[in-house]
Amino acid sequence: MVATFLLPVTTALWVFPLVVLVVMVPAAVVSYRRRGRAGGWTSVMFYSFLFYLLAALLQTIIPLPRDGGAYCATQSYASTPQLRPFYFVEVIQQRARGHWDLGAIMRNAPLWSTALNVVLLVPLGIYLRYLVKMRFLPAVLVGFGVSLFFELTQLTGLWFVYPCAYRLFSVDDLILNTAGAFLGAAIGGPLSRILPPLEPAHDVKRYADKVTITRRLFALFTDILGFATLVAFWLGLLTLFGKPTTGQEIPIILAAVVWFVLAPLLSGSTLGKRAMLLRVERTNGRRAGPLALLVRYGILLSPAWLLWLALSVDIWDVSDHPSRLLIPAGMLLSVFVVGVWTPLAVFFSDDHRAPYEQLSRTTNVAIVRRAST
Repeated sequence: MVATFLLPVTTALWVFPLVVLVVMVPAAVVSYRRRGRAGGWTSVMFYSFLFYLLAALLQTIIPLPRDGGAYCATQSYASTPQLRPFYFVEVIQQRARGHWDLGAIMRNAPLWSTALNVVLLVPLGIYLRYLVKMRFLPAVLVGFGVSLFFELTQLTGLWFVYPCAYRLFSVDDLILNTAGAFLGAAIGGPLSRILPPLEPAHDVKRYADKVTITRRLFALFTDILGFATLVAFWLGLLTLFGKPTTGQEIPIILAAVVWFVLAPLLSGSTLGKRAMLLRVERTNGRRAGPLALLVRYGILLSPAWLLWLALSVDIWDVSDHPSRLLIPAGMLLSVFVVGVWTPLAVFFSDDHRAPYEQLSRTTNVAIVRRAST
């Protein structure tokens, strides 16, 4: 029984990093816009809540049958839902056989299963009261809804992934899970007054005007991810309509100019920087011009566009085209400037300005907004 309980938790530990990769950028955008930072106690609570939800979900669906067809042909355990309320009391009494000493209790598997069904949603009630600021009754109703979702997932064979239900739908689980959410919501109210406050105004006052390294990295990653998505969407449209995807250098270059030069020229920010409430300015406080932006992003993104240029060369015949040696030489230089010199300058120089910022005479400035409540 212990191994069955630990298997979903172990699985959650393996799956959770992948979930973090998916939600990290959207969570950082929301956090910076609400609180002026992406770390701290609020982020710890958010990601612990995310891990708890993943572990709770996996607890209701794992272990999975290896062969769904063979399992459904030979097993009928979960074919009929258990609709008798409080049937678990009878099952516990039957297993106990009148013995309630410590040893008998330790061996009473239905008793421990009942307790685990209650405990399963206790953290949910606490998180909803503390992290989401939900009132008591709505938190209990959400707990019931989550439990119903879990039970329907079991009843439908993981939403029809399997041809039959391989876990039992039980009205008792609904009762016990909701009771756990009730306890968690009752505990979460007083606990919220003891734990550190999560109001964004406190963080905004301290961090909203700070241009941290992580904030800049999140903005850059958001820009790269957004631009890559745009290019992939464009190439996907071409494929969908039967058009060739080769020879698209000009549209991609134009898109890059719009994204990294025209957008900050008009608004002061790329989309990624705007999401993180940053803007690019000249060191004298004026808006950066097109030449400064071309120098800034031309150097910053040089490893990417030089690699693209190198991949576009079909035959590396340097005897006939010695100028092509400039591509690998430029790549080495760009990797040094962006990958070595930039981190050293950002981390250890007095003004924390990267070489491409020094050459373009640009800098990042925070856009300070009021905290949303």
